[in-house]
Amino acid sequence: MKKLKKMRHNIIKSVSLFLLIAVMISGCKKWIDTDINKNPNNPADVSMALLLPSTQGGLGYVIGGDHSRVSGMWMQHLSGVDRQSAALERYSVLESDQNNLWNTLYAEVLKNLDILVKKAIDQNAPHFEGVGKIMTAYTLGMITDVWGDAPYSEALQGETGNLTPKYDTQEKLYQTINTLLDEGIAKLSAASPVGAPVPGTSDLVYAGNAAKWVALGKSLKVRFALHLSKKNGYGPVRDLINQGGLISDNANDFQINFGTAASANNPRFQFDQQRGDIRVGKRVVDLMKATNDPRMPRYFDKKTAAEYVGSGPGENNVNAAWIGPGYAANNSPVYLMNYFEVKFIEAEAFFDTDKARAATAYNDAVKASLAKHGVSNAAWEADNASETATSITMEKIMTGKYIAMFMSSETWVDWRRTGMPSLTLPAGIVGNQTPRRYLYPTDERLYNPNMPAGLTVTNKVWWDQ
Repeated sequence: MKKLKKMRHNIIKSVSLFLLIAVMISGCKKWIDTDINKNPNNPADVSMALLLPSTQGGLGYVIGGDHSRVSGMWMQHLSGVDRQSAALERYSVLESDQNNLWNTLYAEVLKNLDILVKKAIDQNAPHFEGVGKIMTAYTLGMITDVWGDAPYSEALQGETGNLTPKYDTQEKLYQTINTLLDEGIAKLSAASPVGAPVPGTSDLVYAGNAAKWVALGKSLKVRFALHLSKKNGYGPVRDLINQGGLISDNANDFQINFGTAASANNPRFQFDQQRGDIRVGKRVVDLMKATNDPRMPRYFDKKTAAEYVGSGPGENNVNAAWIGPGYAANNSPVYLMNYFEVKFIEAEAFFDTDKARAATAYNDAVKASLAKHGVSNAAWEADNASETATSITMEKIMTGKYIAMFMSSETWVDWRRTGMPSLTLPAGIVGNQTPRRYLYPTDERLYNPNMPAGLTVTNKVWWDQ
């Protein structure tokens, strides 16, 4: 009997313990913090107001960093004087050199913008949608202008299993870019519904000003039409300019501002602090010294040298000037599209049909560039920004734009379209031509069989042929 009672006691004890555990499990939501295993740095969802500024900052950082350094060296705004930068200046290019640029533009910028646009549609927020589409068009343009054919129609679908998207032709991508711009402009031109989310101060570029985004969208249509001038001539560019509504002053420039806090520093400043193997190029320095250009203290930093000196192509002159505070201070902005670019495009597009208009647009462009840097100079402008119908030339237009668009990849686009300005090949180069495209990155060759094969940096993209 005692043995039976002991067995019964043990059974009751075991059942009670089981029931206690069951109660604890079923009631865990009542006493365990359900957020205990959530990573605050990897949230399950992000609002549009947080997604937009982080994406804008990422876009400005990679365009002002990896992209502008390489294209800047090839266009001799900059000069690599040591290590990897010296090799890149001599056109010694590896697939891995563009890994970071490709991955950032796709996995961060385009993917975030895709999420933003979908959220905007779901929440009936047309102004967020419009901003997202204009930024997508800009980013896609940056991609195709340096790689040519690229994934888009099947891109950004990794979560559904498509890890090998097809490559859209550049011609198709340009059609997509213009569609995105048209749709973005339409969304931003309409009134936002009452109560709908709007970008507001979460927008680092225009603080939610829809009219400024519309002007940018129309200006980007002009830029991309100019890129196709080898294919279509200047007529479409002139038509878009004549429609008006473009960026109309320096205050409405498309730029990403950076800050003095270490976590918010300008990408060029960070590169110089960490690497320091790039200086300014002799070509642009000599052009500006020839006229005693008042922008030089903003473009260049002499450090301890007595005068501004640029490093010649392949010269590796470590004593040449550094990039100046207008572009490489800790809080310098990164320029993505400026008013003066719009005016230079106008000057080029109307040169053949209306030289007086071209001259006026050129003068306005140069003056706007000086004003942008706070160095307006009436005496200098009288000598260097007072062209007339009889004095203006295409070489003056393209050289003036080359100087004003310091470190912008648009200079590389212009050179591929026009051959201006003339460039001296660096000493000791790999091959015998200035590159006309980037190589596709390593991961694409290894994991995406749809990547076009057999291309080198001297193969022309579609609009360059």
